[in-house]
Amino acid sequence: MSASRPFLRTYAAVAVLAGLGAYIYLVESKKEPGSEKKKEKVFSFDKAKVVGLALRPREGEPIRLVKDQSKGWRMVAPSDVAADASEADAIVTALESLEVDDVVDEAGANLAQFGLDKPRVTVEAAPQGGAPLTLMLGDKVPAGSGLYAKVPSKPRVFTVAGYLEGTFTKKPFDLRDRDVLHVKRDDVRSLEVKGPEGEYTLVRDGAEWSFKKPLATQAGRWAVDGILGALEGLRMESVAAEEPKDLKPFGLDPPKRSVTLQLTSGVHRTLELGGSPAEKKSYARDAAGGPVAVVASGLVDDLSRGMDALRAKRLAEVAAYEVEGFDAVVDGVKRVYSKTTAKGKDDSETQSWKRTAPDAKDLETDKVQDALFKLGGVEVQAFIDAPGPDTTYGLDKPVLKLAVRKPSASSSLTVELGRKDGVFYARRSGDAAILKLDTAKAEELLKALKEL
Repeated sequence: MSASRPFLRTYAAVAVLAGLGAYIYLVESKKEPGSEKKKEKVFSFDKAKVVGLALRPREGEPIRLVKDQSKGWRMVAPSDVAADASEADAIVTALESLEVDDVVDEAGANLAQFGLDKPRVTVEAAPQGGAPLTLMLGDKVPAGSGLYAKVPSKPRVFTVAGYLEGTFTKKPFDLRDRDVLHVKRDDVRSLEVKGPEGEYTLVRDGAEWSFKKPLATQAGRWAVDGILGALEGLRMESVAAEEPKDLKPFGLDPPKRSVTLQLTSGVHRTLELGGSPAEKKSYARDAAGGPVAVVASGLVDDLSRGMDALRAKRLAEVAAYEVEGFDAVVDGVKRVYSKTTAKGKDDSETQSWKRTAPDAKDLETDKVQDALFKLGGVEVQAFIDAPGPDTTYGLDKPVLKLAVRKPSASSSLTVELGRKDGVFYARRSGDAAILKLDTAKAEELLKALKEL
């Protein structure tokens, strides 16, 4: 009898759980779709019509923003500067979507216990032609994830989502426009860099970049894009001087470095960069005027590597998908290769490769793509910027001539490979430098092309 008791207790527990589950299922199945109580919106307004914002913190300076339909958001207090539109819009959006989580005190008789007698921050939005909308935020809910809140027009105290604390509790610097240059990388047509590492000029041709000065040579597309990204994303970490009268303390008279950008609009923008070794800070300023900003050292670190860091360190920057065809002269024989793209019934694309000269032959796509991959993988070991005669590098009798065709004629590429005393050298079209190549990878490329 005693041996059966554990089994009976287990059976009883299972039966109770089964019954509870059936009850829950029955209750839930009787609920009408959408019968869950919707949360109450705190405000009802059109966020597109908001033309003013004010933040009055318990501690710190009050902040006021105004919106001009043509010029966007601007901070007018505590200082008159351009505002960060994304931050201002985030506050307006948060107010528009604000919901009451729970009502904790209908009468609101003792606001001090919620931190609402002196709110942590009071947020005010001014819709055009309408009455201002005001939200008061108090303390955090103990052991919870919410904030106590109320509106002046009603006595009740309610809670809102705790994550909104970061949206509404801002300092003036958080809401000012912190972009230093206001440029988009795709709008840059050329850039001129001056600094202790030397001077050089880069120009864009389609998606490709090349140096114009001090010599005509190819630049690495992704390396230059990294510099452009740093310029586009350069933001103030703090303001060292709002209206500087003396730039020398910041290493900006004269600037230690400068970057001049020519944009598609024809406008030129110049960024001046300085520094203080004692403070280990990097300073930046738009040459046209404005504050001196403290910025992250990333851009300065990139520029300090000089021109060599931006050079194309591979024989060719190619991807198989962007190559339409290529011609290769190997062992004195010219071979022509072309790619065909066909669409299936489901609009999927299939690609095939064919050799069209000196004879016609269908090729294995994987082998062609492997050869193109090897072309992009040949590394440059050294740049010879003042080359001697072609005979010095075996380029008087090239072992390979390769012309790569891309959709854009400006991005097409021609290279020649020479071999001298077992060392491979190369010359790219439009490039004044001779390249010393990785021998093993150059051999692999030659082998792959001979097998096509």
